[in-house]
Amino acid sequence: MNEFLSPYFNRRTDAWGGPEENCFRLLKEIVTETRRALPSDMALMVKLNSCDFTSREGITPPLAVRYAGSLAGLGVDALEVSCGTSQTAPWNMCRGEIPVKELLPRFPEAQRPAVESTLLSYADKFKLTSEGYNLEAAKMIRRVAGGMIVFPVGGWRTLRAMEDVVTRRDTEFVSLCRPLIREPFLVKNFHERKVQAALCNNCNKCLAALANDMPVRCYVNGFAAPLPE
Repeated sequence: MNEFLSPYFNRRTDAWGGPEENCFRLLKEIVTETRRALPSDMALMVKLNSCDFTSREGITPPLAVRYAGSLAGLGVDALEVSCGTSQTAPWNMCRGEIPVKELLPRFPEAQRPAVESTLLSYADKFKLTSEGYNLEAAKMIRRVAGGMIVFPVGGWRTLRAMEDVVTRRDTEFVSLCRPLIREPFLVKNFHERKVQAALCNNCNKCLAALANDMPVRCYVNGFAAPLPE
């Protein structure tokens, strides 16, 4: 879906590419038909990329804002704001460590030295240095959201940071992904004040597992010794 929305990926010259409204057409039709089919009391949510981080301009925060305004007019109830693409900017999307050792088997042996060198050169650039790295984009989108709830995913790890942004009314909700892979009951434990921070250390080995056709789970101890179920 992101490839249709993004001017970087969408090179079509028919009614599904080119002008902004054409790039938005597929998502618009899917949302419209989904809204028609859903019961009136069932929420319809969309995940929207706010920045492609591509070499040539793709989705940018201002374009994401315009798309969000269009989605608000289609009866979407909530919007999750993310960034990056798996094709060109996976480490912008899931910041933290780059699991070089775990990713290398995915490549032909002859390519591995070059791939390793490239990945190691990115290591410091994508460290997770702050929580909520999609919050600013979400705040921009909220200005056009109308009644649509907007919430950012991206780097949330401590209960204090999440409570602070909701208390300040910067966002209505926050969204979690990687922490729930390691701790499925994390939200319950937050609610019961049993923990104050997620155990996820952003090693991103869960993502490297996907690249190697392995199940999504926490592999913080390495592929040979995953955490027990």
